[in-house]
Amino acid sequence: MKLAYIDSSVWITRFEGFPSYKKVINAQLNALAKEEWSFCVSDAVLLEVMAKPYQNNNMKTIDVYNEVFEQMAILKAYPDVFKDALLIAKTEKLKGMDALHVSIAIHHDCKRFVSTDSHFKNLRVIPITLIDLSKYLPNNKTQNGLVS
Repeated sequence: MKLAYIDSSVWITRFEGFPSYKKVINAQLNALAKEEWSFCVSDAVLLEVMAKPYQNNNMKTIDVYNEVFEQMAILKAYPDVFKDALLIAKTEKLKGMDALHVSIAIHHDCKRFVSTDSHFKNLRVIPITLIDLSKYLPNNKTQNGLVS
């Protein structure tokens, strides 16, 4: 089974980002599914994507995430995850949480890491599928949401 770890940025952007991103992300995930990739996330993904909806008591978004995540494997942390993540953060020049995701994916033998986050563009320890959304920004917007 070919496991593809789907980073939290994909889910947040898919369900909470600009509507123009939804189609692009769906197309990429569907293409991977056709190539027989099985999708997985981790408890760290659940924490990242669910924090804001829980803080805002947004039950609709929480229900959507729960429905999506019930359909895939949820990878657990392991005893040396933080030690491994520190090394990955150093060698790959990643932030702590990003390195944690990569560490969990590698430990569970994922063969692909899928993200919309450009911080991963030079990832070397696991093959990356980077979903580039830059050309799908709504008119008059920049990536940080400010009008240009």
